[in-house]
Amino acid sequence: MTVSENPADTRCSNDRALQRLYTADPVLVDVRPAIEALPGMTRDTVLVSGPPLPWSEYTGGQRRAILGGVVHEGLAADSDEAELLLSRGVVRVDGCHDFGCVGSVAGITTASMPVLVVEDAESGHRGHCTLFEGETRGRLNYGVFDPAVDANLRYLAEVIRPLLAAVVRASGGIPLKPIMERALRQGDELHSRTAASSLLFLRQIAPALLDLPPADARVLMAYLTAGDYFFLRPAMAASKSMADRMSGVRGSTVVTAMAFSCKEFGIRVAGLGNRWIRGPLPNVETSHFFPGFTRDDIEVMGGESVITEVCGLGAFAQANALSLQAYHGGSADSMIDRNLQMYEITAGEHPSFTLPVFGYRGSPAGIDVAKVAETGITPAMNVALAAKSGGQIGAGSFRAPLAPFARAAELLAASS
Repeated sequence: MTVSENPADTRCSNDRALQRLYTADPVLVDVRPAIEALPGMTRDTVLVSGPPLPWSEYTGGQRRAILGGVVHEGLAADSDEAELLLSRGVVRVDGCHDFGCVGSVAGITTASMPVLVVEDAESGHRGHCTLFEGETRGRLNYGVFDPAVDANLRYLAEVIRPLLAAVVRASGGIPLKPIMERALRQGDELHSRTAASSLLFLRQIAPALLDLPPADARVLMAYLTAGDYFFLRPAMAASKSMADRMSGVRGSTVVTAMAFSCKEFGIRVAGLGNRWIRGPLPNVETSHFFPGFTRDDIEVMGGESVITEVCGLGAFAQANALSLQAYHGGSADSMIDRNLQMYEITAGEHPSFTLPVFGYRGSPAGIDVAKVAETGITPAMNVALAAKSGGQIGAGSFRAPLAPFARAAELLAASS
């Protein structure tokens, strides 16, 4: 028996999962240190992107970033001591998703780092994500750790976090879904482009921001307006809270998570609970590089921002953000064609996330492993590109591997 032999049952299961996604109402309620916000988090835990691996299997930039996280947390004096603590199991590495959060690129989340706390007003389910490190090329989540990176992380924790938390609390929480809906109509796809949503967020908090002492207000304003990517992290935390609502729907073939480490790509599927179905790393489909870099410089060191694609955003809404052709490579026509292709592998269309270029059609939502396996079309994912030497060197579009989707479809068929 295959999944497709019970299409009515599968449709009903997928409809139940999708209704949970569609009715989700993510609200930013706080900004807290990870050790306070994440259930089970400890001071000697480093969270990373992707299905968890033994410490010995982490390589390249993700490994460097883990070591940097240990030193940043004050658990080791240097990377050599950090290496020793990790090899002995004194410090452990675990996956962000298992702690209710998602991580950008290498995904490093340590106990003292501030995380955005997003709560679904419908179910109370929470999603979390660290703050944006800024548009400097040297970032921990891009495999760079040095005194400047360490100082910036401390600045985010000690200065920005309390100010942003105060504004969020004074506002009574920030409903994120209305910002996301409007930003999609203003040229964002809420993954690689968050210019409109970042400004809409700033407008939403303006009254509470103006109530801060003037010097504090200027500091927070400077952080929020230093680039166009602040809202990526609220979008990631919101997507985590929304996607997790679909988990556990018996018989559903809808994907609830996609993530990759330095070594492999993995998915979770509603009907398979929190089990990771693993496969090879994704392939680069389009790319655009900052001056001085080429495809030979790319290193895949992880990523979980593709949780946005799981919810019908990012590459599943990229036809809204045709300006990304200058950032990702490719053309407007190829972006539109890629977006249309995603309708062939999804179980529904998101009624709130609409695409003006398609006559306000709902974005393709609910990646269906059975449809992926049948068509051979795999999810597109908008991503930033990291360098072997560390740092961001460009951006582009990845394609997920087919293997984990086909395997998930087989497992669901065997359990039906």
